Amino acid sequence: MTSIPIIPAPENERTRTSRHVLTVILRDPLALASTVIIILFIFIAVFAAQIAPNPLEGAGKTNASNSLLAPSLEHPLGTDKLGRDMLSRIIMGSRAALIVPMGVVFFAVLIGTPLGALAGYKGGWVDETIMRVTDLFLAFPSLLLAMAITSAMGRGLDNAAIALVISWWPWYTRIARGVAVSLRERYFVEAAQAVGVSDAVIIIRHILPNTISPILVQATVDFGTVILAMGGLAFLGLGTQPPAPDWGLMVSEGRELILNQWWVATYPGIAIFVVVLAFNLLGDTLRDIFDPRQYK
Repeated sequence: MTSIPIIPAPENERTRTSRHVLTVILRDPLALASTVIIILFIFIAVFAAQIAPNPLEGAGKTNASNSLLAPSLEHPLGTDKLGRDMLSRIIMGSRAALIVPMGVVFFAVLIGTPLGALAGYKGGWVDETIMRVTDLFLAFPSLLLAMAITSAMGRGLDNAAIALVISWWPWYTRIARGVAVSLRERYFVEAAQAVGVSDAVIIIRHILPNTISPILVQATVDFGTVILAMGGLAFLGLGTQPPAPDWGLMVSEGRELILNQWWVATYPGIAIFVVVLAFNLLGDTLRDIFDPRQYK
């Protein structure tokens, strides 16, 4: 009996891309280090209550008898002016540093990407209307616009997050529009139009999937930028309000003590710096991977 050879199924394009991304990250020391830092950051944020030495102090409970203690074995990062353990505060603050930027970037992508795809594909007055509104928002620096919106809506973490979404979506609109403009004259789009496929289906099935790579790169970089922006709003008193743990708020609370009790502002600042740098480095790596020019 003759055996029939088994022909393996062709490797999925998405699988090949994922494997290529993983290979590049493993070979690049900076990309690997940034990925490890991001994974560690996510792990700490998810299990903050279990990891923090004193989660109650991390959440805001005061302990006046331990006010402004220098770093020691009992308090590795010292305590703040209300006696709260700084290590616990930083660990508990990682939750807001993860959840809020995740929500901001998600809703900015959700709003901006479809608008950009629609503008680039349809052209004409639709494109002009969407892009003029987009340019209006882009005329103001994102953080400055977020500050103005937060001031008008009222201080607080929720309002700060909404303000950042309002100021961030135009960037994704511009990216998606650029992709859509380059695709609307391609043969596969014209073929879909010729057989009577609706514009909505073409945008969903052909335009939006091709925006994933540039949007992913931008979202990765923006995640760190939003962390920095949230910290800036909290530093100015517009974001997270005491006693909730927030890295930017902790830097603000320690700025007057920087000469003598330096640890109060320094360690939260280091946390912001390391996490933002990790997301920027990973975003740069993803940009290099998905840049079509490297395949010429």
